[in-house]
Amino acid sequence: MHLCTFSFNIIDLAFMETEYPQGNSGISKIMLTSLFIDEWNIFSIPMISIFVEHSLRFGTTMLGLVTGATIGGASIGSVLGGYMVDRFGRRKLFFFNLILFLISAILSALSINLTMLVIFRFLAGIPAGADIANVYSYIMETEKPGHREVTGAYNTLMASVAILGLNGSVVILLISGLKATAIWKIAILIQIIPVLFLLLSYKRIPESDIWKASNKEATYIDFFRKLRHNRVQWRTSMYSWCCGIASGIEVGTFAFFIPYIILKFGISGAINDRFIIIGIYSIGIPAGYLGPKILPKIGLRKLSYSGFALSFAGLVISGLALLFNIYIVLPVSMMIFVWGNHWNNEPITTSQALVADSDMRGKAVGISNFIYQLPSFLSISIFPIMFSAIGMGYSTLVVAIASFAGIIITLAVFNEIFGYRNDATYDSECVKS
Repeated sequence: MHLCTFSFNIIDLAFMETEYPQGNSGISKIMLTSLFIDEWNIFSIPMISIFVEHSLRFGTTMLGLVTGATIGGASIGSVLGGYMVDRFGRRKLFFFNLILFLISAILSALSINLTMLVIFRFLAGIPAGADIANVYSYIMETEKPGHREVTGAYNTLMASVAILGLNGSVVILLISGLKATAIWKIAILIQIIPVLFLLLSYKRIPESDIWKASNKEATYIDFFRKLRHNRVQWRTSMYSWCCGIASGIEVGTFAFFIPYIILKFGISGAINDRFIIIGIYSIGIPAGYLGPKILPKIGLRKLSYSGFALSFAGLVISGLALLFNIYIVLPVSMMIFVWGNHWNNEPITTSQALVADSDMRGKAVGISNFIYQLPSFLSISIFPIMFSAIGMGYSTLVVAIASFAGIIITLAVFNEIFGYRNDATYDSECVKS
């Protein structure tokens, strides 16, 4: 229960001093908690990969497969969930996702070999991908312009809370003297606590009134046909897709393998190394909190290219530190990267969900998340092979190209849309140049 309390304290902090329409903040808190569960699933294996590797005894090549299995499932789940949430409703899919989370966690913990774990982590990824479309549909349809994009941008804060929860749990389990097998199994099972909490809250969640009035027969073909005739939606989608690829490559390589890098180099021992990992990812709390808070002043566009610039700097410094064995610099450069990745990631899905028509919102977010998750899956699988071939330093510098591309794409394609309304207008006063 301490995990749920900590998660809700963070969410309450995010909503402080923000005026939301009555009743909507309750739904938003539930949706952000659901994002927390998504991120726990996505990051669970990367955070505990060293224990899984030791327990199931596999090499570097297979590390990419087991780490990327959840992302692969999330890619498929994004497309399926995008269609289902528009076709069958936000509330039904929310319940279905929670049940899948529960089943996949139990099955993953029961895995006795690598094949079983890969299959069940792939299964866990399906609701993690589908839930993104559902969560952003709820947020965009229950809050007013100027508030909904702020709430949507708290996605990376939830990721940081999940990462810190995972690593904090590992520290406690290490101090308890448990073996590697028990550590990774318990770390996966902990997510059952917030899942059960949300299942108990399910009756309080109403169906979206906007969805009830939407066209439930719309298809992905209809979505792409309409997209071509709306300039704002088209440019925003191009930004979301292209920068989603760039940010996805960042996450699927360096962000996922920070724990692996720290633990492999063994800077100061197993428990102390884990505290270093916690310290690095802790920077995501202020980054994930401040990014949404400054959105009304700087807008989504500035937040995006500022984030890519920071992550580019962090990757270049980290790559050079690894090449020249200056390991003392790594924690700081990794923090710079984590901060930047949080900021460049926040506008990607938020902007896509913001401009989408209500009957296409699930599909719009589903496609955007699929395009984000697919390169993550591929890069997760390729990155261990790449750093085995050319070294971690050069591999990190290669990844920096994606961050640089994100800066260029944001500046060239993305127009500011903060305060956007479904009638294709937005409040220019919401953004201060």
